[in-house]
Amino acid sequence: MASDSEKNQGQGDAIVSVVNIISSNGKQFKDLSGDEPNWNSIVLTESMGLLAGDPQFISGEIVILDAINLFNEMALHGDEVIELTFKTPQKSEIGFIGKVYNIDLSQFETKRAITLKFCSVEKIVADQLKFNRAYREVLYSDMANDIFAPLNKISGKKLYAETTKNKGSLVINNKSPIDALNTIKSTSKSEKYFGANYVFFEKAVDPTGPNPDGLFMFTSIESLVDPDEVEPVITYFYDAPPPGLRATESLVRMKNYKVVALPNIVSNVQRGMYAGTIISNDLMKRKIGYKTFNYDESYTKYKSVNYSEVSGSGQGTTALLNNPNYSNRPEGYTYFLPKHFGSFGTETNHADELEDTMLVRNSQLQQINAIRLQIVVPGDSQRHVGEIVEVRIPAIEEKNDAGGGKLDVTFSGRYLVSKI
Repeated sequence: MASDSEKNQGQGDAIVSVVNIISSNGKQFKDLSGDEPNWNSIVLTESMGLLAGDPQFISGEIVILDAINLFNEMALHGDEVIELTFKTPQKSEIGFIGKVYNIDLSQFETKRAITLKFCSVEKIVADQLKFNRAYREVLYSDMANDIFAPLNKISGKKLYAETTKNKGSLVINNKSPIDALNTIKSTSKSEKYFGANYVFFEKAVDPTGPNPDGLFMFTSIESLVDPDEVEPVITYFYDAPPPGLRATESLVRMKNYKVVALPNIVSNVQRGMYAGTIISNDLMKRKIGYKTFNYDESYTKYKSVNYSEVSGSGQGTTALLNNPNYSNRPEGYTYFLPKHFGSFGTETNHADELEDTMLVRNSQLQQINAIRLQIVVPGDSQRHVGEIVEVRIPAIEEKNDAGGGKLDVTFSGRYLVSKI
């Protein structure tokens, strides 16, 4: 990244206008570091948390080259406030205020490198909060707003909660707000779509935009990817872009890409992507129930990143598997679910919702992660997780023959941005 005083390198360059750290003793990095910024690198990460271990909050790290004893002068100990603002040319700014939670040191002869790891303050506070709630026939989207309310008071960040069609009855005992939101997202169903694929994550924002303090999302994946409603925000080319886009080549041309994941049939069968069974045991009714999921039969009911059906009538679907036998063996993945009829004096409760959503959600989250690319593109401060981008990669024979026109049909297409 370039500092604001450095020469603008054009599209793809990043201009950092604010880098400030406020220590617990009140001293600020901008006052002590002088006119010449002595930070070495900044990494800011957005993630939708779709994979185990991925954060749901904005996080990152900054490396400072300390030659003037900043470490002791500011009494750094891992509870500082960090302020960042940056942008790429002709793009909106990104602003972030977070909390340092860990410090690493590397010592050199005349200076030391200080690595400050930071995250959203909501993450740190949420881990300290535990609360109890009881809901009876409440929309899950209304629950989400109520659960998030304590976090809104911390820094003013808002929650966008997509309206759900289903209501829930459940008790939350001694959980943090984030654990509670992750609990209800597993059973939430959009009023517009048929799947069960809600996610909760934080988005970086333009500090001059409609949500200057920040924004969290409680929304369905289908609403983010629906090809009938959502157009790609940008198209990236691994080869030279068409003549009409040559002026923006430095912004839209991919520098590199890596195939991170492809479907694994054995793993998918074991984890219930193609078929599964829920066996429920209602303790009050003394009744055993069975529900099954069939990937092949239900595929076109749900919205995918790319269209569910091949363009042109009768040409089939874009499903990851063309062998219906895998979908016809639901006993391969079995989950046992205890239920308790009438526990809230209502016809249904959270366990009933799980019975209706668990198998579908389990499959859909595996589908969204089945084919993953990691692409390296020029910097663009307007790109965020949750967006759809189009990727165009030429077929291998086109690269070898220097021809034109053909695309790699497996890896070209629309993608959901899940991590930046």
